[in-house]
Amino acid sequence: MPKALELRKVAAKLSTHGIQFVTGGGKHPKFVNPRTGISFPVKSHGLKATIHPYALTRLIHVFNLPHDFFD
Repeated sequence: MPKALELRKVAAKLSTHGIQFVTGGGKHPKFVNPRTGISFPVKSHGLKATIHPYALTRLIHVFNLPHDFFD
């Protein structure tokens, strides 16, 4: 299981795979893959918010990333 990371680090790492961090236009900011239309909402208040390990594991599953992507 990956360790908790800051939202800005997660967004930077996911952007290398074409997944964008989108804010506005809804209740929560979210990660979106524009090619497939898959999205994953994230509860956060600012880019220094911590994303917990269970959410990182779910991101890996939703976007079909390698299991060691955030390690």
